[in-house]
Amino acid sequence: MTVLLVATDEEAAVLRERIHRNPHFRVISHTPSPRLALAQAHMLLPDVTVLDPSMHGDSDPAALFTGLRALTPPSGVILRTTPATNGLPELDAVLEEGAVHVAARDDHDALMAALITIGRRRASCDPDG
Repeated sequence: MTVLLVATDEEAAVLRERIHRNPHFRVISHTPSPRLALAQAHMLLPDVTVLDPSMHGDSDPAALFTGLRALTPPSGVILRTTPATNGLPELDAVLEEGAVHVAARDDHDALMAALITIGRRRASCDPDG
């Protein structure tokens, strides 16, 4: 499964190391910019995009979620949260749709559980069905 990280270089390095501990996931790119992440996602079509609170706020987060979910096939999305990012009004509608997995930033087990959940869901889909 391919993973796109939207995080600062420092946080991306930590995330990459953790994600690569599971041989089924490979980080294919990272950027701190949501706008650039969406452009990369259009080219790379990642299976999963992990958004970290360290990303730069150069675009509307809801637009990023919508753009990622509009890809064919849509990218799974994991939003890593902190107390400051919980309950952001611009994310409420996206989170209510259920298209985004939420994992606390300091809970690395929750991140891996979300990756595995998305991976299992994709593996069980029959694209020819």
